[in-house]
Amino acid sequence: MKMDNVFARIGALLCFGAASGAFAAPTCPSLEGASLESRLEYLRGPRAKLSQDCVFYAMERLGYGGYAPAVKVLITYLDYRAPEKPGFLKYAHLEWTGSVYPAGEALFLIGKPAVPGLIEAIADAATPDLVRSNAADVVSAVYRESLVEGIAVLVRAAHAQADPTSSVRLMDQARRRARECGSGSIIDCQDVLIR
Repeated sequence: MKMDNVFARIGALLCFGAASGAFAAPTCPSLEGASLESRLEYLRGPRAKLSQDCVFYAMERLGYGGYAPAVKVLITYLDYRAPEKPGFLKYAHLEWTGSVYPAGEALFLIGKPAVPGLIEAIADAATPDLVRSNAADVVSAVYRESLVEGIAVLVRAAHAQADPTSSVRLMDQARRRARECGSGSIIDCQDVLIR
């Protein structure tokens, strides 16, 4: 599915979920009323010992709180997959990073303050491929009003890298995002790659 269609459908999907009650918000009594700092500290704990509901609850609250200090930790959770809700993705015919990996939604909600950390993760050789790809998806979602600008952010970051392999990783993600542009923006998306 082309990107200009994906982000339009994300908004509709979120409205459907809120109206229908199809997507129950995660709950975690131990973190209710906790500060954003405490919720972030919870996510820093060993994953194997954390409650899945509490992980999702903490991510959701950090995202809605626009808590930029959580960006680096949330990026490490870009491979933490939500359990599939029955019929959710099938009904919506839509899958984007934030619907599958809740940290993506939290980072999207934090918005542009998350972009430098996402760029750093994409460029880093130690970042797993799944996390790198999901980080690029979130950058595109943050710049959903201008997909070309989202790609340009990746290209500018690639040109700013001192390490050539970091630059290549960023350009690879910019090219991937450009291939997914819709027919109305494909030329602009391709053009930004050679600037």
